[in-house]
Amino acid sequence: MTMDISPLHEADGLCYQAVMLVGPPGVGKGTQGKMLSQIPGIFHVSSGDMFRELDVNSKCGQIFQEYAGIGKLVPDHITIRIWQDYMAAKVREQIYSPETDLLILDGIPRNIIQAGLIAPHIKLFKVIYMVCEDREVMFKRIRGRALKENRIDDAEEMVVRYRWDVYKRETEPLIDHYPQDMVRIIDADAIASDVLYQILSTIVPIQKGHFKNPLM
Repeated sequence: MTMDISPLHEADGLCYQAVMLVGPPGVGKGTQGKMLSQIPGIFHVSSGDMFRELDVNSKCGQIFQEYAGIGKLVPDHITIRIWQDYMAAKVREQIYSPETDLLILDGIPRNIIQAGLIAPHIKLFKVIYMVCEDREVMFKRIRGRALKENRIDDAEEMVVRYRWDVYKRETEPLIDHYPQDMVRIIDADAIASDVLYQILSTIVPIQKGHFKNPLM
């Protein structure tokens, strides 16, 4: 079988082959992202990790600190610029290889505006939409994780529900933004290994069809 290795370079730089992980707070994206990141040929990028790794002395780092310091979200165009710099650094450091690694985007793009800004830089194969019908279960997960990680503020009821409202208002519309044949619904109301199995059943065929074997 011949592989469809698409061109990875455009006039404005690298074009990353990716799938997107979307789901409400508490649905288990972080857990799945960590497990996926351990698999050769997969590179997982979460917006949280990206911001935490920012050099506070860099221009983007200083801008991020300004907004974070007053509790505001970083503007969309700056977020995508930070992502571009982050990805370029990972390529330079040979941590991520666009030729062999499928990129998992987790938490970015956050909204439709960011989706438009990031579109020229990625070839998107699938939107993996993690769904859990019981909202209270997800609230319980968020509070439990916050207490376990000693993030007491995130365990407060108002904070949990605010994060949910932001997701519903800004991020969930992404599902209708993309062609529906690109969206793969995952039942996240299951044990973690079952959810991982569902996700892998979607991304393994993509890896086989579009990427070189990273171990060869």
